[in-house]
Amino acid sequence: MDFTCNREIIQKCIMSADRVTSKNSSLPILSSVLLTTNSKSIIIRATNLEVGVEFQIPADVKRDGNVAIPGALFSNILTSIPDEETITISVTDNVCKIITKTKNITIKGFIPDDFPTIPVINEGESFTIQSQSFIQGVKAVLMSAAVSDIKPEISSVYIYQKEKYLIFAATDSFRLAEKKINYTGGHISQGVIIPIKNIIEIIKIFESINENILFKITKTQISCVSKSVYITSRVIQGVYPDYEQILPKNNTTEILVLKQDLINTIKLSTLFSDKFNKIQFIINPQQKKCLITTKNSDIGETESNLTATMSGEPIEISLNGKHLFDCLNTIDQDSIVIQCNGFNKPAVIRGVGDQSFTYLTMPLTK
Repeated sequence: MDFTCNREIIQKCIMSADRVTSKNSSLPILSSVLLTTNSKSIIIRATNLEVGVEFQIPADVKRDGNVAIPGALFSNILTSIPDEETITISVTDNVCKIITKTKNITIKGFIPDDFPTIPVINEGESFTIQSQSFIQGVKAVLMSAAVSDIKPEISSVYIYQKEKYLIFAATDSFRLAEKKINYTGGHISQGVIIPIKNIIEIIKIFESINENILFKITKTQISCVSKSVYITSRVIQGVYPDYEQILPKNNTTEILVLKQDLINTIKLSTLFSDKFNKIQFIINPQQKKCLITTKNSDIGETESNLTATMSGEPIEISLNGKHLFDCLNTIDQDSIVIQCNGFNKPAVIRGVGDQSFTYLTMPLTK
């Protein structure tokens, strides 16, 4: 193998590929990236057996071949030579030489035949969405997915079609986030559940790409294809919770408040909250009172009056301050609306005038 390419382009791809590699000591080949020539381009592959990624970049190929190189080492080398415009890579007997105008570096590679195959999906249903719309949908709900793998279905993001929307949903059973993105592609008969760890890697790779992505779905895999990137991921084979049945159809109390005012108040309140991050809302529309209180027997307590527009019945409800803070950081609108339906029922939060995003958080009753 012998080729020359732009250092900046290959560096970006190697850095993205290295994030996917596995640091599994029993399978050292998984810590490598595979380089393969293809006519006038280089294909870069990496996998951890959960996620596989493939980049294709232009190159001046003088001799065909392939090599598996330790991903972290290769990425650090490319980062350490920022002044070089182009690099030449020459491989003989799995020994890789990186040559620039001022440097000559040799790396011992792995046997490329040991590198796992990244599956190619040619069947199943498919849909196309613009990359930034996909990222927007995932990021809006990601914070609500469960961190633990005990229940794989909820340690994931659920994507499905309903009417003219592609809907992204995530829940850890204590909170729920749903984001609707306008969708005009073909019909998708069933949703797909993508593990949170995998979808984080997918959005990191597509963050710098502004083009359409073609998704293909089977019972066990999903692939994401753009002009220069191919990604595969395992999907969860299970049934996602029927969360729509817990979304309140009406409310008894509604609060409209400036988002930044609420963020500032929650920041202060959570300094005094207990181990459950509990903050209490005391709402009385008739008295025009919106009070937020927290108390920690080891630290102290705080009480804040919040300027708000209120309607409906008086209510006292305790919510998780961290869950509220996570939600507010994903809402673009300057004002938000909080809807309650009793002290023991979930609260619903949306940006004012935005029906595309819904956040539901369960009350703390202890």
